[in-house]
Amino acid sequence: MKPLFSVSPSNGQGPQKKAIPAKPIKILSGLHLGKVRRCAKRGRAQDAAGWILGEVVIIDPTIKLAASLFGISAALVREQLQLRAKHHADGNSNGITDDVVERIVAEIGVERIWCAVDKLTSPELPLVAASS
Repeated sequence: MKPLFSVSPSNGQGPQKKAIPAKPIKILSGLHLGKVRRCAKRGRAQDAAGWILGEVVIIDPTIKLAASLFGISAALVREQLQLRAKHHADGNSNGITDDVVERIVAEIGVERIWCAVDKLTSPELPLVAASS
């Protein structure tokens, strides 16, 4: 169960401190939120207020919900999900593509990269006390 994201309520004057309940009172799924338009406005308003207060947690958001929340198209969300899945399948779980690594190496220089690799991979030898 992964929350969509955490929100600190604000009235336009910066983040506000709030008491977060130990456990959410209500857990809603993204699929439920997609169908909630059929419910009464008052119930939806209560859920929205509960979400802001930390009493409602949203799990498993849908693509449509994420796109709406972030003001982008569902196609862009799908594209990013496919790119991330491809990177993870290629064993590139840190999100840095080979193109980015190549640009970094080209900008910094191969010699500096090799020096850093040598420094990181060389064993640390114990210091030998100088005999007098």
